[in-house]
Amino acid sequence: MDIMTFFAVITLIHASFYFTDYLLKSCMNVPYIYFLENVGITVKPLQLHWFTTAFNRSVTKWALWRPKFFKVWFTVGVIVVGLLLLPAICLLISALVNHFRPVQEQRIQALQPMVPGINLPMKELPYYFLTLLIASVIHEAGHAIAAVKEDVHVNGLGFLLMFILPGAYVDVPTEEIRTLTPFRQLKILCAGVWHNIVLVVLAFGIGLSTPFILQPLYIHGHGLTVMQLSQDSPARGPTGLEVGDVITTINRWTVASVGDFQQYLVTTINSDQMGFCVPESVVHTYDETIHHEAASDSFFGHLPRLYSRNKAFEGADGSVQCCSGDSDAHLCFELKEDREFDTGVAAMQPFSCLPARMAVSMSTKTCINSLTCPTDTHCLAPSLKNASRLLQISRRGSNGERKDDVLYLGPPAFLYHTVTLTSYIPKFSFLSLSWPNTVEIYCDYMVQFSGALAVLNMVPVVYLDGYWIFGAIIDLFLASRCDQVTRRITHIIITMIGTLLLFLNIVIGVWSII
Repeated sequence: MDIMTFFAVITLIHASFYFTDYLLKSCMNVPYIYFLENVGITVKPLQLHWFTTAFNRSVTKWALWRPKFFKVWFTVGVIVVGLLLLPAICLLISALVNHFRPVQEQRIQALQPMVPGINLPMKELPYYFLTLLIASVIHEAGHAIAAVKEDVHVNGLGFLLMFILPGAYVDVPTEEIRTLTPFRQLKILCAGVWHNIVLVVLAFGIGLSTPFILQPLYIHGHGLTVMQLSQDSPARGPTGLEVGDVITTINRWTVASVGDFQQYLVTTINSDQMGFCVPESVVHTYDETIHHEAASDSFFGHLPRLYSRNKAFEGADGSVQCCSGDSDAHLCFELKEDREFDTGVAAMQPFSCLPARMAVSMSTKTCINSLTCPTDTHCLAPSLKNASRLLQISRRGSNGERKDDVLYLGPPAFLYHTVTLTSYIPKFSFLSLSWPNTVEIYCDYMVQFSGALAVLNMVPVVYLDGYWIFGAIIDLFLASRCDQVTRRITHIIITMIGTLLLFLNIVIGVWSII
């Protein structure tokens, strides 16, 4: 499902809820409204709300469970949040400045809007939805518990869905909070951000320790297990990758993690095709090169004077076709040698049509030129289209048996996007390949969303916690030095600056990814 279809379906679902709500209010006025009031459901355009008092007793029990602990807990929260207020504002300023730098000088964005289908894969929407909901609930639970601890009545808890954004909120009387001293107010106001910060630390710690936690069940760091292959993946086929295969090397380069795999593919894209040290005997025995005409004194730079490209076989993309074209198993290999300095190469043609699998499997190592190859071998690199690369992928089966290498021919980026890998190898056949990745993805999303909620609620923005936090801080430190009007004006100015910073970051951030 593409992004436009997805948004259309979500809009249609919200419209059906709103139309049904409007119709029932018109036809069954009293019973339906009575039902909504008892259940606590409210239907608005593109919004669903559920407000309940069912959790009030549980929140009270939690708050009274360890009163001394919570007293210290929320005091520490005020101190930590207070120390992070200015860094949060500086982060927004830095992100805004970064947008106006030249593209080549821009840093990775610490804060960036997440838009499904654009910079958020549609298949990861369940992670997005659940982690955002949990982070929001933990945030509001912090406010509720702190409020009970400070003898402030909690009217109830609410959950909402705004288009596709889940969330939660707690109804606490603002008047009761304002009657408290500024520091006691801060305990309630900072509790949500404090809980988000703790959640980030916990999720980050679990994500880092996942390999150790799962060590009795999974092997980590000794290869990559193929979890999934898309239907259009060029790595499929009779001799291609299969789900459960364990990839150990790519072009003889050891890959122990998904990061190693990605890094090698990026290096491959940004560099020339890697060559293979092929024995000279293999070239002389299996070469099926079609006729090359000897030509004048040039050979595109690094092979001077003896041979030239036959223009009849040179493609517009720069590749050379020296095979007859009736065999998919053969490739045209280019000799990566300098005939002026390398010895013993006079008998070698500049291009050789060889069986690709045999040439690669018989090679002793990868190379850039023949100077690094052993004696009686020569560095041969496939002559391919600009974006295509030949990759030798070594693998073994899920039971540990050695399997034939896979020769991937195509753009490396396509391989990365059509093959889903995990750094975990299950020790037992009944274990799922996706469990470790699921844990790590949930931890990653929790760090991102809970961290984002913490940062956004530390900035003085209208309707967010930062607005009230800064108001309490101003009263705490300036009550004895300034009158109420001056404090109010200071609060308004700070709020306007924070709101403008957040608004510009959101607008420019969305614009940059569309």
